[in-house]
Amino acid sequence: MGRNRGTLFCDYNFHDLKREKMGEMEDEISSLTSGELDENSTDSLAIIFSSKYTPSQIHLYDVIKEDVGQVEKEVQNQTGIPSLGRGTPTRKYERLKVKFQFDGNKELFRYKPSSYNFNPPLYDKLKSSEVVRYFDYRTQNRDAEEVGEELRSDIEGWRDDVRSWVENLNSDIRQMREKAETKARSAIERRRGEIETKTQVMEELGVETEGSGDQGFVVPEKKRSIELPKPDDSSSPSIIPDNHYLEILNLIDDLGVNIERSVDTVRDLDEESLRDIFLIGINSHYAGIAQGESFNRSGKTDILLPYENWNLFVAECKFWSGQAQFIDAMDQLLGNLTVRDSHACLMMFSRRSRFNEIQEKAREATKSHERFETELPGHDDHNVYRFQIDSGTPVKVAVKLFDLQ
Repeated sequence: MGRNRGTLFCDYNFHDLKREKMGEMEDEISSLTSGELDENSTDSLAIIFSSKYTPSQIHLYDVIKEDVGQVEKEVQNQTGIPSLGRGTPTRKYERLKVKFQFDGNKELFRYKPSSYNFNPPLYDKLKSSEVVRYFDYRTQNRDAEEVGEELRSDIEGWRDDVRSWVENLNSDIRQMREKAETKARSAIERRRGEIETKTQVMEELGVETEGSGDQGFVVPEKKRSIELPKPDDSSSPSIIPDNHYLEILNLIDDLGVNIERSVDTVRDLDEESLRDIFLIGINSHYAGIAQGESFNRSGKTDILLPYENWNLFVAECKFWSGQAQFIDAMDQLLGNLTVRDSHACLMMFSRRSRFNEIQEKAREATKSHERFETELPGHDDHNVYRFQIDSGTPVKVAVKLFDLQ
């Protein structure tokens, strides 16, 4: 039995994708109305547009190996002379299936990064969340050590090749996101200027326009400096003041509202891409120290804002699929907190109808959680609660829901 084997990272050039997406982004920005510009800051619009038009990086997990059993493959006659009347000769092989599971858009595996060699990795199947390679071998007249060493070498070589090419592509994606944000900011400023000029001309002619255009260019906020007392090992987590917490929650609200108002293609982004919007937004205000998909205690957190030996902020991002899933998400968040974490947030995105009912269900699930202690007033309009983690340490957790229907 034969099969068609393909080559990864060879069908298209990533440079062409970047150029195409940059053009689409600038075209959309050029059609923004004065009302849309008045309702949103340049910072938040630049973050949203750069996230919308830049693909998420590919995240690879460890390879998984599965024994497929025997397969029959066609083999060439060594003499090159066909065997008349006997058909194509075949031979039986043992087959090992090796797969890389990943998060990201599978189509990115077809793009050639800017840094590459002339030996791209092969593959047998490319699915929505995994890329597969088959390794066939024979055991006849061979000892186990020889076969095992050969397989180990082939698998590790393929694994390392895929990882190397993915990292090169991810490097291009990171650079693309940075460039997209810069280009988006310039395009937004240019669009503000165009609308402001038009408004002035119309006012001089006595013609009413769609919007006032008074806001004009919004100067980007300066990155906030973090000045905290130097904590020692015996210090209480309460040494971290609430002001940074409220600043981050306000920023999350601004970005969340902008996403809710955005076009379908933004609201249809996956969980990782939505997380990236918030991550980039926080980094734009906190000197780039926020981290995504970072290990903290027992697992990975979606957003982590570390400072010295403390974490100023820890967040998880999930899609709403019911109260039971909400409890699981809260368990995950609390399970990743340490005694050095005192301020956290659970962000939920909903694409379901009756958003008011979902908000009420979230409040009920929050207060029914076994770690819930009390609701905390005095945090502006943010829903903040006190929970207790395994160590007995109290933590503040804000619950944020955004309607993406």
